[in-house]
Parts: sequence; C-alpha cells; structure tokens
Amino acid sequence: MLEFLRLEYRQHRMARFTAWVLAYGAALRIAAWLTRASGGVPGVLWFFFWICTFASGFYYLGRLFGYVRSRVLWRLRRRLVVAYVFIAFVPILLILSLAVLEDFILNGQVAAYLVVLRLRDHFDEIEQVNRVVFHEARSTGETSPQAMLRGIQKFYLTELVDHASSYPGLVITLHLGGATRSFHLDGQPADRPVTLPSWLKNEEFAGMVMDNGQLALRSVEQAPTPAGELTLVLSQPFTPELLDMVGEGIGPVGVATTKRVPEGPLEDGKVYIKNPGVTFTVTNVINSKSLHVPEPVFLFDFVVHGASTLDPIYWGGKQEGKAAEPAFVYVTSRLSTLSNHLLATLGEYSRVPVLVFRTVLVIFLLIEGAALIIGVRLTRSITGTVDKLYGATERIKAGDFSFRLQIPRHDQLSALGEAFDTMTASVERLLKESQERMKLQSELDIAREVQNQLFPQVAPQVPGLELYGVCKAARSVSGDYYDFLKLDEHRVGLVLGDVSGKGISAALLMAGIQSALRAQLYNGFAAGERSALAPLSTAQVVDRLNRQIYENTPLEKYVTFFFAVYDARTRQLSYTNGGQLAPMLFRGNKIERLRVGGTVVGLFPSVTYQEGTVQLEPGDLLMAFTDGITEPENIYGEEFGESRVLEVTQRALGASPEILAEEIYRSVNEWTGSPELQDDMTMVLAQAVK
Repeated sequence: MLEFLRLEYRQHRMARFTAWVLAYGAALRIAAWLTRASGGVPGVLWFFFWICTFASGFYYLGRLFGYVRSRVLWRLRRRLVVAYVFIAFVPILLILSLAVLEDFILNGQVAAYLVVLRLRDHFDEIEQVNRVVFHEARSTGETSPQAMLRGIQKFYLTELVDHASSYPGLVITLHLGGATRSFHLDGQPADRPVTLPSWLKNEEFAGMVMDNGQLALRSVEQAPTPAGELTLVLSQPFTPELLDMVGEGIGPVGVATTKRVPEGPLEDGKVYIKNPGVTFTVTNVINSKSLHVPEPVFLFDFVVHGASTLDPIYWGGKQEGKAAEPAFVYVTSRLSTLSNHLLATLGEYSRVPVLVFRTVLVIFLLIEGAALIIGVRLTRSITGTVDKLYGATERIKAGDFSFRLQIPRHDQLSALGEAFDTMTASVERLLKESQERMKLQSELDIAREVQNQLFPQVAPQVPGLELYGVCKAARSVSGDYYDFLKLDEHRVGLVLGDVSGKGISAALLMAGIQSALRAQLYNGFAAGERSALAPLSTAQVVDRLNRQIYENTPLEKYVTFFFAVYDARTRQLSYTNGGQLAPMLFRGNKIERLRVGGTVVGLFPSVTYQEGTVQLEPGDLLMAFTDGITEPENIYGEEFGESRVLEVTQRALGASPEILAEEIYRSVNEWTGSPELQDDMTMVLAQAVK
C-alpha cells in the first residue's frame, strides 16, 4: 500500500494536490484547537479547504469509476450481475423495503389509533355516567343544597363502587350554590377539587384537557335545579392503570406531556422534540404498569411502534382553545396482535382475504424463485459461452488454430461457438494452404532464377549482326524459350520457341529443349572449339529435336520452334520455322516473312522439315516473336494482332533493338489496359550492321 501511494504521488499531479489539501486540513484542525479560546480559524480558510476537498473527491470518484469499469466489470458475468442487481434486485428490494416500512408505519399508527379510540370510548362512558347522575339529581326534587349533594355523593358511592376499577383515579367534583364537594369512588376526598374555567358557561362539556400540566378526561354537566345551579364534574386523570386498560390486548402504552423551551442552549439529559421554529421538552411521562409486548406468533412477527398526538383543551385559559404544548401517546405492539384486532371486528369470514393474500404471496415467491433460478442458469449459459469464446480467441491470438470449443448447439450463442469452430478450422486450412502457397512461391522464385540463368545473359558478338532478346513471363516461370548459340567466331545460332501450356510443366519442357538443342550443336565440345553443326542443316536439327520431344513428352505437348544460323562471312541466314509465327524481315520498305520449315515440333513422329536462306544486308532487321505479343485482347475481346505489331515496328525502325522491343511491349500493355500479361511474350531481334 505504501508503495502504491508513493507511485501515485509521483505519477499524478492530482495526487500531490490531494496530499497538500489533507496536510492543509490537518494544519487547520491543529490551529483551530490552539485558537479555540480566541474564536478559532476564520471560516474562509475552512471554505477554501472544503472546496479543494470536493475537487479531489470528484477526481478520485471518477478514477474509482474508471477502475471499476475497466477492471472489476471487465468480465461479462460481472457486468450482467451488476445489471441484474440494478434492474431487478434493487427495485424489488426498494419496493419490499418501502412495503415493510409502510407496514410498520401503518400498523404503528393503527396501534396508536386503537389506543386513542379506547380513550375516546372511555370519556364517552364518563360523559354518559355524568348525564345519568345529573338526571337522577334533578328528578329528586330536593331543595336543600347539602341534602342534594349528599344524595348525589351517595349515589356515586353506591352505584359505581363495583365499577371503581374501570375508572382508576376518577375525581368527582360537585358544585351547588356556594357548596363544593370533591371525592373519589372509594369515598376518599380528593386533594384538589376541579374548578371551572371562565370560558365554560352554562353548557355541557366532554373532552381531554390539560389542567396544571396534567392530562385528564373530563366531563361537565351544568343546569339549574330546585336546590340551585348544579355542576357535576367527572375528571379521569391519565394513570398507569388507565393506560393498562386502554392498552389491554395491544401492548404497552405511554403518554408524554411537553412544554415549550425558550430560545437558548439546550440542557443535557433531557428529551427534546423539535418542530419548525419551536422546540419542546418532555416534562412528564406516564407508562402502563402491567402490560408487556405480546409474544411473537411467527418468525416475522415483528414489533411495531406507533405514536399519535393528543390535542387537549387548555383548562386554565381565559378562552377555550387547544393547549400550546402537545401531548403524545405511544404504543408498542406486534403485527399479529394488530391484525387480529382488525380482523376480529370484520366477522367470521374476514380471514378469507388474508388467506387469499397469503396464497398469492406464496405463488409470487414461487414464481420469483423460479425466475431467479432461470435467470441464474441463463446468465451462466451466456457468460459461460462468452468466457469460452474469449479464451478461444486468446488461444487463436497465440497461434493455436487447432483449438476447438466443441460447444453443443442449443441456442444462438452455442451456435456462435460452433461457427467459431468452423471459422477456426477454415482459418487453419487457409493458413496451411497459405504456407503451402508460400512454399510453392518460394520454389517458383527459385525456378524463375534458374530459368533466368538459362536465358542468354549477354548476346554474343558476331561481325555484322547486333542481337537482342527478351522474355516476359505471364507467371513466375515461362514456357517461351529464346537463345543465342555461339557456334564459332563467324557463326551464331538464333532460337525462339513456345511450349504449349504455361507454368511449371512448360518451363521444365523448355529447359529440356535447351539441353537437347545444345547437346546436338556442341556434341561434347565447348562453343567455338569446332563446329558441331557443320554436317547438319537447321532442318536436320529441328527434325532430331522433333523426334526427341515426341518420344519423351506426353502426346499433348508440343513446341512451336524457330531455329536459324547466321554466317558472318557470307552474311547468310539459314533457318527452319517449325510452326512458329513467321518472323518478319524488314528490308527498306519491304517486309519478308520467314515461313520455310514445317509443322510444330514434338506433335508427330515423322515430319519433314525444310531449310530456308536469306541474305542479310546492312540495315535489315529480323524480328521473331511468339503469339503472346499478337494474341492479347482488349476489353472488347479484340486481339492486338500482327498488323499492329507491324505498324509499331515500322514507326520505330530507326531505333535500337532494345528501344524497339520496349515500344512493342508498351503498345501491347496499352492495348490490354492491364499491367498483367495474358501470355508469355518473347521476342528476338537481329539488326544487320556493316
């Protein structure tokens, strides 16, 4: 942790700011303690501290959110769990909490309501008793005040003595004429008779009053009698016994009275009730004496608390009005007790809705449990498949294309796993094919280099003749063949061939033709040692080559072949054309085609080839080429053709053979409109010079 804090302090400017803010806060705290006698630290310094603290807090709250999002919530399972918590669990929890809270509050208020209702019933009884006694007193016809007072007292003591337990602490006050009597139901005199307030005139009164800081249920009856103006006052003070009566079957009951607290410091050890603008302190608390919280009936039979305000009439005021200081009644009970009280008043079939509610609750819980199980299983299925897919991608990233998920196809995600396996297999196959292709390409590159070595690297120097040859392969290797063979100091052989087909097989056959041809011409001697061609004509060489190719190659393989020998001493060119496009001899404004020879080489076993001769004069140009130059097509399917070859050549006759060849190749490429060759293009040029 210390190392983490050290790195945090060094790497983040906000961390250093926060550290200084904390140090500043600690200094303010110390300064406030040292200067507490003189007023403490100015508030503006604390304001600045809290502003900086909130800025640091928001910064690290954002950092925490980013960490949770990037680290804790990286896995899909955790994201789904958090989503389910906020979407499903949290709302349900809040609803249940709200329902439980509402149930507690409602039941607590029901308990308080039941107690207040019993209190009202009790002073209703007192009022009825007072009316009955008052009626009896008026019906006696007694004219003596003392006699009437004795009669009324006797009536109370004889008729209500058996019910004294129902009226604990009841104070009876009689006013008749100028005489006053105050006593309890047991005959004992009361400590203080109840006096009437000035606002209570000749009228009936029943209610809850606050008299000298004491709560009481009070009933007053006033009317004239033959003995004078009679006033009967029944006052039932709040006592533990009375609270036992009103809380019976519910739970412990308490009553608290208050008084207004003047502005100023509050005293320790006292209970205060704060309302907007007013503060009250509890002055007197009366609790039931023998009541206890009912025992729980079931596991969730919780204790509830209820409270209600009592609005007593202020008895000692100059006019009728509620007391300025409120009184409170509070009750403690249980859910089952309150439910029984409510249902007991609704009749025999009142529990049917409760039973229906409980049944629906059980069904709801079963559905919720099933939904939870299904949700967990679906989550495990989704996240499990995603985890496997993520692990598989990591394996693939590491280069293990043989890894397979092998997930049974049950849903769309598992089908995705199956598709992933298929894709991986395809990638593995393509990778192997790519490797094979790269290997083949490497071999083709080697073959191309080998083939390039078979072509003449430098044209031989022969008096009176300038030679140039070029071959452009459509693929890596070519099936076309050209060669210059130095026979002696005065003679050179010119070769141009086009093997049927393309690619490796054509290139191999081309290499075999070169070997066979050189073997015939040199016959074991190096070039220039002696003429191996002296007894042979070009027709004989081509004939031998025809038999050799026919006997050693498949039937569908053949070669179009042009072979010529130039003798510098006589400036004569002897040639044999074996099925090749007739070379063009440009001589001034005339063009001569070298057609003498025979059919293609290697297709038939016995073919007669002929030899032709031409005399080359200075300025003559011999151009031999394969069909790869004349047959390329444009986008409309039209071939380049010999006529265009002839036209391009005539335009560039004055140029060197190299430039002429490049011009022809450029024209063909422009015609096709593509840099890719449609066929091998090979050309041999011989320029006669002085």
